[in-house]
Amino acid sequence: MTGFDSIQVRFKNTKHWPSPFANTREVPFVDSYLTVLKSVIDDIQTEYFWFFANFMNPKTMDLNYIPEQHESKQVHVWYNTHPLGGTNKEGNVFLLPTEALRKQIKDLKFLRDFKDINYHAHTNLFQNFIPKISFKLKNPYTRYKDTEPTYYKWLHNKDLEPSIIPNFFPSFWEDVKLYTFGETKDVMLVPHKDNIKQFYDIDRIVHHDLEYPVKPMDIIFISYDEPSAEKRFNQLKKRFPRAKWAKNIIGQTLAYMAAAAMSDTDYFFAVFPKLEIVENFKFDFQPDRLKNPCHYIFNCKNPVNGLEYGHGAVLLYNKELVMKTTNPGLDFTLSAPHEVVPILSAINHFNQTPWLAWRTSFREVIKLLQAKPTVEGVYRLKKWLMMGEGENADWVFKGANDAKKFFDKNKDNHDELMLSYDFEWLKKYYESKY
Repeated sequence: MTGFDSIQVRFKNTKHWPSPFANTREVPFVDSYLTVLKSVIDDIQTEYFWFFANFMNPKTMDLNYIPEQHESKQVHVWYNTHPLGGTNKEGNVFLLPTEALRKQIKDLKFLRDFKDINYHAHTNLFQNFIPKISFKLKNPYTRYKDTEPTYYKWLHNKDLEPSIIPNFFPSFWEDVKLYTFGETKDVMLVPHKDNIKQFYDIDRIVHHDLEYPVKPMDIIFISYDEPSAEKRFNQLKKRFPRAKWAKNIIGQTLAYMAAAAMSDTDYFFAVFPKLEIVENFKFDFQPDRLKNPCHYIFNCKNPVNGLEYGHGAVLLYNKELVMKTTNPGLDFTLSAPHEVVPILSAINHFNQTPWLAWRTSFREVIKLLQAKPTVEGVYRLKKWLMMGEGENADWVFKGANDAKKFFDKNKDNHDELMLSYDFEWLKKYYESKY
């Protein structure tokens, strides 16, 4: 065996293999291999030196390797090509020319910038396996957090076979990264990081193409007393045969939970009878795997006042969050984490009857008045309180102004304001006035 100095880079959260070399110094991994090399290069005493990770077992290598004369100033890199171990040409075992590296290292931004690198493919160079863990779409981060810490983990959607995971190994030539694969990021190679709450908390993310099937989210049609419910559901079912119908459930919270119980997917699209789905909306949106669970609110067109925002729109609900929202505020959806998606989903024909027009307007204005004022919110409120156009516009106007009077009287009484969440109370209130 050669008498070259050797540096073993020690990674946390992985099996440690003892160095096969007599003269070995252990150093912790910090940032990248280049950062570590800059910290040790001045201490090397031999013409060449070995540099390798502690998750590598180089027992199958020629540990007496000495470069030929024409290779004497090259960085030599050995990398695994066995499909079970994962392949990355940038490797984790190196024989480095000491003087040549000293001359260049101050000018290197990445180790790959070295003038002359010799890559050695190795069919059976052992490196610690990276575990493969399946996740449920309702919260991919949970599986990452609740499984044993390892220097990297493969995460894949439970609907995909582990065989979809590519023959890939992370590079440590530069800073540690999260690798994502495929359009929906249903395959991820995630480094261990302490004290993160979602995958976006990892500083660097690199994406790669990968083909795999993506399961569409269920569509649940939720109705109560709307006269157009059957017509709208049949239209929806014709375009999207996977649609299901949750009907005649008293109480908004129970209706949403019933819809969630009907869903076989961890997220589901909620569609309401007042909605005319626009042609371009395909129900193919997918939740972001890298962020914490939330509901997604699409845009919707109001034919009476011309506003276009999330009121009355198609929603993509996180099923687990729906089931946990047992005591919502005035707006069920906004009572859990949520995100607005600026895609037009539908036209909201809430003005089909005087009662529906009044009820919808009343509830929305109460919510706008209760919300923290913003420029956008103030503008929306102004539009609701103005006389609009089209069928039953006068009832929309009445509902909005009745809501303002009700709010002004009860703005400090949360229980009174919460009555607007109850359709049965709203019906009695409406009938008492009209």
